[in-house]
Amino acid sequence: MKRSIIVLFTIILLSTLTLAQPELYNIKLLAVQEVGDHYEGSDADLYLELKEGTGRVFLDTFPVTKMDTQISTRFAKEIACKHFHLDCAQYDFIYTIKAKSNIIGGPSAGAAIAALTTIAVLDLDYNDDVTITGTINSGGIVGPVGGVKEKLEAASTAGLRKVLVAYGTSLSDNETNIIEYGKTNLSLDVQEVSELDEVVFYLTGINLNHKDVTIIENSEYTTIMKGLKNVLCSRIDSLEQELKDEDITLPENVLQDIQTRKERADNATEKNDLYSAASYCFGTNIELKKEYYTRKEITQGEMNMLFTVLEKKVNALETKINEEPIETITDLQTFMIVKERINDVREQIALFEERTGTESFEEMTYILAYAEERFFSALSWMQFFTMDGKEFMFDKENVKNSCIQKISEAEQRHQYIDLFISPALTLNIKEKIDMAYQAQNESKFALCLITASQAKADANAVLSSLGLQEDTILPFFESKQRAAERVISDNSAEGIFPILGYSYYQYAQSLQEQEPYTALLYMEYALEMGELSMYFPEKVSFLELTMLTIPQEWLFGGLGFVLGVLITTLIFIYKFERKTKHKK
Repeated sequence: MKRSIIVLFTIILLSTLTLAQPELYNIKLLAVQEVGDHYEGSDADLYLELKEGTGRVFLDTFPVTKMDTQISTRFAKEIACKHFHLDCAQYDFIYTIKAKSNIIGGPSAGAAIAALTTIAVLDLDYNDDVTITGTINSGGIVGPVGGVKEKLEAASTAGLRKVLVAYGTSLSDNETNIIEYGKTNLSLDVQEVSELDEVVFYLTGINLNHKDVTIIENSEYTTIMKGLKNVLCSRIDSLEQELKDEDITLPENVLQDIQTRKERADNATEKNDLYSAASYCFGTNIELKKEYYTRKEITQGEMNMLFTVLEKKVNALETKINEEPIETITDLQTFMIVKERINDVREQIALFEERTGTESFEEMTYILAYAEERFFSALSWMQFFTMDGKEFMFDKENVKNSCIQKISEAEQRHQYIDLFISPALTLNIKEKIDMAYQAQNESKFALCLITASQAKADANAVLSSLGLQEDTILPFFESKQRAAERVISDNSAEGIFPILGYSYYQYAQSLQEQEPYTALLYMEYALEMGELSMYFPEKVSFLELTMLTIPQEWLFGGLGFVLGVLITTLIFIYKFERKTKHKK
C-alpha cells in the first residue's frame, strides 16, 4: 500500500514538472556565412521562451553573433508588441539563436523575430516549414535584405517549403525573377510580403489586422486648420502689396518659383489638404520676405532692430504659452509645436549674432525672413488650444518621463544605424538627440519630447531606406501609409485626434510623386506623432477611479455585507425591544 502511494505521488510530481515546462517557440532563420573568398547560405534556429516578467529581452547565441543582432532583436520585439497591441509587459522574452557556424550579423532576422514574438504572446498555432528573411521597420513594414540567393539555397537544403521575402527583393543579377528562381531551381514557394500582418498570416493562417481602416477628419481640426491656412496664405497678398508699394520688381525666376508654390497651395486647398496648403504658403512667405529685405537693402542697424523686436515678441509668446493649461493630447501637441517654433526662432537669432559680419547680406536677410515667419507660424498654431479632446494626466513627472523614454528610443535607433553607415551621414540625427538632451536638462520636457520624436523618425526613415530601390519605393511608401492610417484611425476612435500625426500624413501624400524620399520621412513623422497618448495615463473621474480600483464583485459583495449587518442589527433591536416589553 505504501509503495503504491509513493509510485502515485512520483507520477503526479513528474506530471506536474512536465506541465510546468514553458513552451518553446521556434522558427528557422536564413543567413550567410563567409567561406574563403565567397559567401554561402546557412540556416539557423531561433527559439523564444516566455517567462513571467516585465518586458525585458534576453538573447543567447551559438556561436556569438554581432552586436547588431542583439539590438535588432529588441527592436523587432518592440515593433511586434506595438503593432498588434500585445500585452508584452507581463513577460520576459528569452531568445536563443543556434547556428551551425559563424554567420554574418545584420538585421535580416528582424521580421522573423517580430513574427515569432507575436505567435508566442498570442500562443498561435503556426507552420514551422515557413520562414521569412527581411528587416522589420516602424509600422510593421518588412524591408529587403542582401544575400537572398544564398539564403534561398540554404532554405531548400534545410527542407523548408516556403520562404517569405520583402516586396521588391531581387537576386544579385537583378534579372532573374526571384519567385521563378525559387520554384524552378529550388522547389521553393517564394512569396513577397510588405507588412508584418502578411508574415503572421502565412505562418498561422490568421489575419490579425483584418479590419478596414477609415480616417474621419475631426471637424474641429478642419475648422481650425482652415483658419490657420487662411491666415498664412492671405499673408502672401500682404507681402506682395508691400513689394508693390516699395516699387520692388522681382526677377523672373523668383516670380516663377513663387507662382509654383502658390499653385501647389491652391491644389492642396482644392483637395482639402489644408496643412500642406499652409506649409506651401509658409514657404512662399519666407521667399517674399527675404526678397523684400534684400531688394530694399535694409541697413545693419535696421536688421539689428528687427531682431531685437522679434526677440521681445518671442519672450512674450513664451510667457503666454507657459500659462496655457495642458489637458488633452491636442493641447500637448499644440504646446510642442509652438515651443519648437519658438526654439527655432531663438536659434535663428543666435545664428544671426554669430554670423554678423561673416555671411553675405543675402544670407542674413534669409535668416531674418525665416525667423519672422517662423514666429508668425508659432502664433498661428496657438489656435489649436481651443480644440476639445479626451483628457490625460500631463503633470511634470509624466511629461519628463515621456521625454526620457523618447530620447532612449531615438538613441537606440541612432546607434543601430551607425553599425551600417558612416556616423558622418547621420549627424543631423545626433544633433537633434543632443538638442533633446539639452531641453531635458533645462526642464523643457515638451520641447524635448517633440525633438526626440523627430530624431527617432529621422532614424526610422534611414533604417527603412536601407536596401530600398527606386522601383520599390512607391509600394513601400504605401505600406507606411497604411500603417499611419491604422495609427491615426485607432487614436481617433478613442477620441484622440492626433493633429500632428494627421497633418504630417497629409503632407507626406502631397510630396509622394515629386519628392518620394522626403514623403517617406514625413510619413515616419506621422507614425511617430500619431500615438503620443501611449506615454500618458488617461485622466479619470472619482467615480471611474473607484470603479477601476475596486472590482465590481467586491463592490457588490461589500454592499451586501453592509446590508446584511444592517438587517441583522434591526432584527436584534426589534427582538430586544419585544423581550423588554414582555418582561414589563
